[in-house]
Amino acid sequence: MKTIAIVTAFPPSAGSLNEYGLHLVNAFAARPDVRKIIVIADKYKGETPELDLGPKVEVRRVWRFNDPLAGIHILRALKSSQAEGALYNLQTASFGDIEIPAALGLLTPTISQKFGLPSGVIMHNLVEAVDLSKTNLAKSPLRQKLVGAASYFVTKTMLMSGFMTVTLDSFWDILKRKYKAKNAFMVPHGSFPMASDIQVTKLLDRKRTIVTMGKFGTYKRLERTIAAIQNLNSSLSASQKIKLVIGGSDHPATPGYLKSLATEHQADANIVFHGYVAEEDVASFFTQAKLAIFDYDSTTGSSGVLHQAAIYGTPAAYPMMGDFIDVTEREGLKGFNFTPLDQKALEESISECFEAPELGQNFADNNLDISKGVTMDTVASIQLQLLRKTKTGNFNVLRRAKNSALHLQEISRPG
Repeated sequence: MKTIAIVTAFPPSAGSLNEYGLHLVNAFAARPDVRKIIVIADKYKGETPELDLGPKVEVRRVWRFNDPLAGIHILRALKSSQAEGALYNLQTASFGDIEIPAALGLLTPTISQKFGLPSGVIMHNLVEAVDLSKTNLAKSPLRQKLVGAASYFVTKTMLMSGFMTVTLDSFWDILKRKYKAKNAFMVPHGSFPMASDIQVTKLLDRKRTIVTMGKFGTYKRLERTIAAIQNLNSSLSASQKIKLVIGGSDHPATPGYLKSLATEHQADANIVFHGYVAEEDVASFFTQAKLAIFDYDSTTGSSGVLHQAAIYGTPAAYPMMGDFIDVTEREGLKGFNFTPLDQKALEESISECFEAPELGQNFADNNLDISKGVTMDTVASIQLQLLRKTKTGNFNVLRRAKNSALHLQEISRPG
Protein backbone atom coordinates (compact mmCIF):
# COMPACT_ATOMS: atom_id res chain seq x y z
CA MET A 1 0.00 0.00 0.00
CA LYS A 2 2.04 2.91 -1.35
CA THR A 3 -0.60 5.58 -2.02
CA ILE A 4 -2.80 6.69 0.89
CA ALA A 5 -5.71 9.13 0.94
CA ILE A 6 -6.36 10.97 4.19
CA VAL A 7 -9.73 12.70 4.61
CA THR A 8 -9.42 15.50 7.12
CA ALA A 9 -9.81 19.18 7.87
CA PHE A 10 -6.41 20.59 6.99
CA PRO A 11 -4.48 23.85 7.50
CA PRO A 12 -4.66 26.63 6.59
CA SER A 13 -8.31 25.78 7.13
CA ALA A 14 -9.22 26.22 10.79
CA GLY A 15 -11.61 23.26 10.77
CA SER A 16 -11.79 20.89 13.72
CA LEU A 17 -8.83 18.46 13.92
CA ASN A 18 -6.88 20.41 11.30
CA GLU A 19 -3.65 20.34 13.34
CA TYR A 20 -4.03 16.62 14.00
CA GLY A 21 -4.55 16.10 10.28
CA LEU A 22 -1.37 17.99 9.49
CA HIS A 23 0.79 15.99 11.89
CA LEU A 24 -0.79 12.72 10.75
CA VAL A 25 0.00 13.54 7.12
CA ASN A 26 3.56 14.50 8.01
CA ALA A 27 4.03 11.22 9.87
CA PHE A 28 2.85 9.23 6.84
CA ALA A 29 5.02 11.31 4.51
CA ALA A 30 8.09 10.52 6.60
CA ARG A 31 7.65 6.79 6.01
CA PRO A 32 9.84 5.30 3.25
CA ASP A 33 7.18 2.67 2.49
CA VAL A 34 4.61 5.34 1.53
CA ARG A 35 5.07 6.93 -1.87
CA LYS A 36 2.15 9.38 -2.02
CA ILE A 37 -0.35 10.96 0.38
CA ILE A 38 -3.42 12.61 -1.10
CA VAL A 39 -5.18 14.84 1.41
CA ILE A 40 -8.92 15.09 0.73
CA ALA A 41 -9.44 18.33 2.62
CA ASP A 42 -12.05 20.93 3.45
CA LYS A 43 -12.34 24.17 1.49
CA TYR A 44 -11.62 27.43 3.28
CA LYS A 45 -12.10 31.13 2.78
CA GLY A 46 -9.16 33.45 2.39
CA GLU A 47 -6.03 33.86 0.34
CA THR A 48 -3.61 31.96 2.58
CA PRO A 49 -1.51 29.68 0.34
CA GLU A 50 -1.30 25.93 0.81
CA LEU A 51 1.47 24.58 3.01
CA ASP A 52 4.51 23.23 1.20
CA LEU A 53 4.81 19.71 2.59
CA GLY A 54 7.07 18.25 -0.06
CA PRO A 55 6.56 16.19 -3.22
CA LYS A 56 4.89 13.24 -1.49
CA VAL A 57 1.87 15.27 -0.33
CA GLU A 58 -0.93 16.50 -2.59
CA VAL A 59 -3.87 18.46 -1.15
CA ARG A 60 -7.25 18.37 -2.88
CA ARG A 61 -9.89 20.60 -1.32
CA VAL A 62 -13.26 19.22 -2.32
CA TRP A 63 -15.75 19.51 0.57
CA ARG A 64 -17.30 22.19 2.73
CA PHE A 65 -18.50 22.22 6.32
CA ASN A 66 -22.30 21.82 6.58
CA ASP A 67 -22.62 20.70 2.94
CA PRO A 68 -24.97 17.69 2.69
CA LEU A 69 -23.11 16.67 -0.49
CA ALA A 70 -19.68 16.61 1.18
CA GLY A 71 -19.61 12.81 1.13
CA ILE A 72 -20.28 12.68 -2.62
CA HIS A 73 -17.45 15.11 -3.30
CA ILE A 74 -15.12 13.05 -1.12
CA LEU A 75 -16.05 9.78 -2.85
CA ARG A 76 -15.42 11.31 -6.28
CA ALA A 77 -12.05 12.62 -5.13
CA LEU A 78 -11.12 9.22 -3.71
CA LYS A 79 -12.04 7.51 -6.97
CA SER A 80 -9.90 9.86 -9.05
CA SER A 81 -6.99 9.72 -6.59
CA GLN A 82 -6.21 6.07 -7.32
CA ALA A 83 -5.38 5.65 -3.63
CA GLU A 84 -4.93 2.12 -2.32
CA GLY A 85 -6.47 2.96 1.05
CA ALA A 86 -8.29 5.80 2.80
CA LEU A 87 -7.97 7.00 6.38
CA TYR A 88 -10.56 9.39 7.81
CA ASN A 89 -9.60 11.76 10.66
CA LEU A 90 -12.97 12.60 12.21
CA GLN A 91 -15.07 13.69 15.15
CA THR A 92 -18.85 13.79 15.33
CA ALA A 93 -19.10 17.36 13.98
CA SER A 94 -16.36 17.15 11.35
CA PHE A 95 -18.81 17.67 8.50
CA GLY A 96 -21.22 20.07 10.15
CA ASP A 97 -22.94 21.41 13.23
CA ILE A 98 -26.31 20.78 11.57
CA GLU A 99 -27.59 17.24 12.05
CA ILE A 100 -28.21 16.13 8.46
CA PRO A 101 -24.90 17.17 6.82
CA ALA A 102 -23.00 16.03 9.91
CA ALA A 103 -24.55 12.56 9.80
CA LEU A 104 -24.33 12.14 6.03
CA GLY A 105 -20.64 12.98 6.02
CA LEU A 106 -19.91 10.41 8.71
CA LEU A 107 -21.37 7.64 6.53
CA THR A 108 -18.69 8.21 3.85
CA PRO A 109 -16.03 5.82 5.26
CA THR A 110 -18.42 2.87 5.07
CA ILE A 111 -19.46 3.78 1.52
CA SER A 112 -15.86 3.99 0.33
CA GLN A 113 -15.17 0.64 2.02
CA LYS A 114 -18.18 -0.92 0.28
CA PHE A 115 -16.92 0.47 -3.04
CA GLY A 116 -13.78 -1.60 -2.57
CA LEU A 117 -11.36 0.94 -1.11
CA PRO A 118 -9.89 -0.19 2.23
CA SER A 119 -11.10 2.52 4.60
CA GLY A 120 -10.47 3.18 8.27
CA VAL A 121 -11.55 5.87 10.73
CA ILE A 122 -9.72 7.66 13.51
CA MET A 123 -12.71 8.74 15.63
CA HIS A 124 -11.88 11.38 18.22
CA ASN A 125 -15.19 11.32 20.06
CA LEU A 126 -18.52 9.51 20.33
CA VAL A 127 -21.94 11.05 20.92
CA GLU A 128 -22.54 8.61 23.79
CA ALA A 129 -19.62 10.16 25.66
CA VAL A 130 -20.80 13.75 25.22
CA ASP A 131 -23.17 15.61 27.53
CA LEU A 132 -25.35 17.15 24.82
CA SER A 133 -26.93 19.53 27.33
CA LYS A 134 -23.56 21.33 27.50
CA THR A 135 -23.17 21.70 23.71
CA ASN A 136 -24.77 24.01 21.16
CA LEU A 137 -27.89 21.82 21.58
CA ALA A 138 -28.31 22.95 25.20
CA LYS A 139 -31.52 24.89 24.51
CA SER A 140 -33.15 22.17 22.43
CA PRO A 141 -33.98 18.96 24.36
CA LEU A 142 -35.80 17.61 21.31
CA ARG A 143 -32.71 17.96 19.12
CA GLN A 144 -30.68 16.30 21.87
CA LYS A 145 -32.99 13.29 21.77
CA LEU A 146 -32.90 13.14 17.97
CA VAL A 147 -29.10 13.34 17.90
CA GLY A 148 -28.83 10.67 20.57
CA ALA A 149 -31.14 8.34 18.65
CA ALA A 150 -29.49 8.96 15.28
CA SER A 151 -26.00 8.51 16.70
CA TYR A 152 -26.55 4.79 17.20
CA PHE A 153 -27.34 4.30 13.52
CA VAL A 154 -24.44 6.48 12.41
CA THR A 155 -21.87 4.79 14.66
CA LYS A 156 -23.16 1.32 13.79
CA THR A 157 -22.84 2.17 10.09
CA MET A 158 -19.35 3.64 10.52
CA LEU A 159 -18.26 0.37 12.12
CA MET A 160 -19.06 -1.30 8.79
CA SER A 161 -15.98 0.44 7.38
CA GLY A 162 -12.71 -1.44 7.55
CA PHE A 163 -11.90 -0.43 11.12
CA MET A 164 -12.32 2.32 13.67
CA THR A 165 -9.75 3.51 16.18
CA VAL A 166 -10.59 5.72 19.15
CA THR A 167 -8.27 7.74 21.35
CA LEU A 168 -9.62 6.82 24.78
CA ASP A 169 -10.28 3.54 26.56
CA SER A 170 -13.73 4.75 27.58
CA PHE A 171 -14.68 5.11 23.91
CA TRP A 172 -13.36 1.64 23.13
CA ASP A 173 -15.42 0.28 26.03
CA ILE A 174 -18.56 1.82 24.49
CA LEU A 175 -17.84 0.30 21.07
CA LYS A 176 -17.27 -3.14 22.58
CA ARG A 177 -20.15 -3.08 25.05
CA LYS A 178 -22.89 -1.29 23.12
CA TYR A 179 -21.98 -2.06 19.53
CA LYS A 180 -20.23 -5.44 19.94
CA ALA A 181 -17.56 -4.09 17.59
CA LYS A 182 -14.94 -6.54 16.40
CA ASN A 183 -12.93 -4.08 14.33
CA ALA A 184 -12.48 -1.32 16.91
CA PHE A 185 -9.19 -0.44 18.59
CA MET A 186 -7.92 2.04 21.14
CA VAL A 187 -4.88 3.90 19.84
CA PRO A 188 -3.83 6.90 21.97
CA HIS A 189 -4.04 10.40 20.57
CA GLY A 190 -0.29 10.57 20.02
CA SER A 191 1.97 13.53 20.71
CA PHE A 192 2.82 16.09 18.06
CA PRO A 193 6.52 16.56 17.28
CA MET A 194 8.23 19.41 19.03
CA ALA A 195 9.46 22.29 16.90
CA SER A 196 13.19 21.73 16.42
CA ASP A 197 14.18 25.35 17.09
CA ILE A 198 12.31 25.66 20.39
CA GLN A 199 14.01 25.48 23.76
CA VAL A 200 11.64 24.31 26.49
CA THR A 201 12.44 26.50 29.47
CA LYS A 202 11.82 25.62 33.09
CA LEU A 203 8.70 27.07 34.69
CA LEU A 204 10.71 29.26 37.06
CA ASP A 205 12.14 31.07 34.03
CA ARG A 206 8.74 31.83 32.53
CA LYS A 207 6.64 34.92 33.11
CA ARG A 208 3.43 34.95 35.12
CA THR A 209 1.39 33.98 32.09
CA ILE A 210 -1.44 31.48 31.72
CA VAL A 211 -2.75 30.26 28.37
CA THR A 212 -5.92 28.60 27.16
CA MET A 213 -6.71 27.50 23.63
CA GLY A 214 -9.64 26.02 21.74
CA LYS A 215 -12.85 26.68 19.85
CA PHE A 216 -14.89 28.62 22.36
CA GLY A 217 -18.54 29.33 22.98
CA THR A 218 -20.29 26.02 23.65
CA TYR A 219 -18.90 23.68 26.32
CA LYS A 220 -15.60 25.57 26.23
CA ARG A 221 -16.38 28.97 27.69
CA LEU A 222 -14.18 31.69 29.13
CA GLU A 223 -16.31 33.69 31.57
CA ARG A 224 -15.28 31.62 34.60
CA THR A 225 -11.58 31.63 33.69
CA ILE A 226 -11.50 35.37 33.06
CA ALA A 227 -13.35 36.04 36.32
CA ALA A 228 -10.91 33.81 38.22
CA ILE A 229 -7.87 35.66 36.84
CA GLN A 230 -9.40 39.06 37.53
CA ASN A 231 -10.36 38.08 41.07
CA LEU A 232 -6.83 36.83 41.81
CA ASN A 233 -5.26 39.92 40.23
CA SER A 234 -7.38 42.22 42.38
CA SER A 235 -5.21 41.35 45.40
CA LEU A 236 -1.84 41.25 43.61
CA SER A 237 0.70 44.00 43.07
CA ALA A 238 1.31 45.25 39.54
CA SER A 239 4.48 43.15 39.15
CA GLN A 240 2.74 40.00 40.37
CA LYS A 241 -0.40 40.16 38.29
CA ILE A 242 -1.21 37.18 36.08
CA LYS A 243 -1.70 37.55 32.34
CA LEU A 244 -4.22 35.32 30.56
CA VAL A 245 -3.58 34.73 26.86
CA ILE A 246 -6.54 33.26 24.97
CA GLY A 247 -5.76 31.48 21.73
CA GLY A 248 -8.26 30.05 19.31
CA SER A 249 -11.49 30.94 17.57
CA ASP A 250 -15.25 30.80 17.90
CA HIS A 251 -17.01 27.47 17.77
CA PRO A 252 -19.00 27.40 14.49
CA ALA A 253 -22.22 27.38 16.52
CA THR A 254 -21.31 30.58 18.42
CA PRO A 255 -20.01 33.18 15.94
CA GLY A 256 -19.00 36.44 17.58
CA TYR A 257 -18.44 34.94 21.03
CA LEU A 258 -14.76 35.92 21.33
CA LYS A 259 -15.27 39.35 19.80
CA SER A 260 -17.97 40.08 22.35
CA LEU A 261 -15.72 39.04 25.23
CA ALA A 262 -12.77 40.99 23.84
CA THR A 263 -14.92 44.12 23.70
CA GLU A 264 -16.16 43.56 27.24
CA HIS A 265 -12.62 43.20 28.64
CA GLN A 266 -10.71 45.57 26.37
CA ALA A 267 -9.74 47.77 29.33
CA ASP A 268 -7.97 44.89 31.10
CA ALA A 269 -4.40 44.63 29.79
CA ASN A 270 -3.98 41.25 31.50
CA ILE A 271 -6.69 39.59 29.39
CA VAL A 272 -5.21 39.09 25.91
CA PHE A 273 -7.13 37.71 22.94
CA HIS A 274 -4.46 36.22 20.70
CA GLY A 275 -6.77 34.85 18.00
CA TYR A 276 -6.19 31.70 16.00
CA VAL A 277 -2.84 30.08 16.81
CA ALA A 278 -1.17 29.04 13.55
CA GLU A 279 0.90 25.87 13.56
CA GLU A 280 4.19 27.77 13.45
CA ASP A 281 3.16 29.74 16.56
CA VAL A 282 2.02 26.83 18.74
CA ALA A 283 5.42 26.27 20.36
CA SER A 284 5.94 29.89 21.40
CA PHE A 285 2.32 30.10 22.55
CA PHE A 286 2.78 27.32 25.12
CA THR A 287 6.38 27.96 26.15
CA GLN A 288 5.49 31.49 27.31
CA ALA A 289 3.23 30.10 30.03
CA LYS A 290 3.51 28.64 33.50
CA LEU A 291 0.10 26.98 33.16
CA ALA A 292 -2.47 25.95 30.55
CA ILE A 293 -6.11 26.05 31.67
CA PHE A 294 -8.86 23.74 30.42
CA ASP A 295 -12.03 25.00 32.09
CA TYR A 296 -14.66 22.97 30.25
CA ASP A 297 -18.32 22.45 31.10
CA SER A 298 -18.08 18.96 29.58
CA THR A 299 -15.68 16.91 27.46
CA THR A 300 -15.94 15.45 23.96
CA GLY A 301 -12.76 13.46 23.52
CA SER A 302 -9.05 13.32 24.18
CA SER A 303 -7.79 16.90 24.15
CA GLY A 304 -5.25 17.63 21.45
CA VAL A 305 -4.47 20.93 23.15
CA LEU A 306 -3.68 19.10 26.40
CA HIS A 307 -1.16 16.95 24.52
CA GLN A 308 0.34 20.04 22.89
CA ALA A 309 0.83 21.63 26.30
CA ALA A 310 2.56 18.44 27.45
CA ILE A 311 5.22 18.42 24.73
CA TYR A 312 6.15 22.04 25.47
CA GLY A 313 6.58 21.49 29.19
CA THR A 314 3.52 23.43 30.28
CA PRO A 315 1.52 21.88 33.13
CA ALA A 316 -2.25 21.94 32.90
CA ALA A 317 -5.18 22.72 35.18
CA TYR A 318 -8.35 20.83 34.32
CA PRO A 319 -11.55 19.58 35.99
CA MET A 320 -11.71 15.96 37.09
CA MET A 321 -14.55 14.84 34.87
CA GLY A 322 -15.22 12.80 31.76
CA ASP A 323 -12.31 12.35 29.42
CA PHE A 324 -9.90 14.21 31.70
CA ILE A 325 -10.29 11.34 34.16
CA ASP A 326 -9.46 8.94 31.34
CA VAL A 327 -6.23 10.68 30.33
CA THR A 328 -5.23 11.01 33.98
CA GLU A 329 -5.90 7.44 35.06
CA ARG A 330 -5.08 5.54 31.86
CA GLU A 331 -2.54 7.68 30.02
CA GLY A 332 -0.83 8.90 33.19
CA LEU A 333 -0.96 12.63 32.50
CA LYS A 334 -0.93 14.79 35.63
CA GLY A 335 -2.09 18.29 36.39
CA PHE A 336 -3.69 20.71 38.83
CA ASN A 337 -7.24 19.43 39.24
CA PHE A 338 -10.32 21.32 40.32
CA THR A 339 -14.04 20.72 40.80
CA PRO A 340 -15.94 21.19 37.52
CA LEU A 341 -17.86 24.46 37.07
CA ASP A 342 -16.37 25.89 40.27
CA GLN A 343 -14.61 29.25 39.93
CA LYS A 344 -13.20 29.23 43.45
CA ALA A 345 -11.71 25.77 42.91
CA LEU A 346 -10.17 27.00 39.65
CA GLU A 347 -8.65 29.96 41.48
CA GLU A 348 -7.15 27.59 44.05
CA SER A 349 -5.55 25.50 41.28
CA ILE A 350 -4.07 28.61 39.69
CA SER A 351 -2.71 29.77 43.04
CA GLU A 352 -1.23 26.35 43.71
CA CYS A 353 0.62 26.49 40.40
CA PHE A 354 2.32 29.76 41.37
CA GLU A 355 2.88 28.83 45.02
CA ALA A 356 4.27 25.34 44.34
CA PRO A 357 6.52 25.66 41.27
CA GLU A 358 8.29 22.38 42.04
CA LEU A 359 4.99 20.52 41.80
CA GLY A 360 4.18 22.20 38.51
CA GLN A 361 7.59 21.28 37.15
CA ASN A 362 7.08 17.66 38.23
CA PHE A 363 3.78 17.59 36.35
CA ALA A 364 5.41 19.13 33.29
CA ASP A 365 8.30 16.65 33.32
CA ASN A 366 5.96 13.69 33.79
CA ASN A 367 3.70 14.73 30.92
CA LEU A 368 6.63 15.41 28.62
CA ASP A 369 8.01 11.93 29.27
CA ILE A 370 4.62 10.33 28.60
CA SER A 371 4.13 12.32 25.40
CA LYS A 372 7.37 10.87 24.03
CA GLY A 373 6.04 7.33 24.47
CA VAL A 374 3.36 7.40 21.77
CA THR A 375 4.33 9.71 18.93
CA MET A 376 2.49 10.49 15.71
CA ASP A 377 5.00 8.23 13.95
CA THR A 378 3.74 5.37 16.13
CA VAL A 379 0.12 6.27 15.39
CA ALA A 380 0.78 6.38 11.63
CA SER A 381 2.54 3.02 11.76
CA ILE A 382 -0.43 1.37 13.48
CA GLN A 383 -2.99 3.00 11.19
CA LEU A 384 -1.07 1.82 8.12
CA GLN A 385 -0.89 -1.73 9.46
CA LEU A 386 -4.63 -1.69 10.11
CA LEU A 387 -5.34 -0.40 6.60
CA ARG A 388 -3.28 -3.24 5.17
CA LYS A 389 -5.38 -5.72 7.12
CA THR A 390 -8.78 -4.43 6.06
CA LYS A 391 -9.04 -6.59 2.95
CA THR A 392 -8.80 -9.80 4.95
CA GLY A 393 -10.28 -8.48 8.18
CA ASN A 394 -7.59 -10.38 10.08
CA PHE A 395 -6.11 -7.88 12.53
CA ASN A 396 -2.90 -9.22 14.03
CA VAL A 397 -1.44 -8.19 17.33
CA LEU A 398 0.10 -4.78 16.70
CA ARG A 399 1.03 -3.83 20.23
CA ARG A 400 4.72 -3.36 20.92
CA ALA A 401 5.91 -4.24 24.39
CA LYS A 402 7.48 -0.81 24.90
CA ASN A 403 4.18 0.91 24.10
CA SER A 404 2.02 -0.43 26.88
CA ALA A 405 -0.54 2.32 26.27
CA LEU A 406 -1.64 0.71 23.00
CA HIS A 407 -4.60 -1.47 23.83
CA LEU A 408 -4.76 -3.43 20.58
CA GLN A 409 -6.16 -6.90 20.94
CA GLU A 410 -5.92 -9.81 18.54
CA ILE A 411 -9.31 -9.76 16.88
CA SER A 412 -10.33 -11.78 13.84
CA ARG A 413 -13.24 -10.86 11.67
CA PRO A 414 -14.57 -13.11 8.90
CA GLY A 415 -13.43 -11.92 5.49
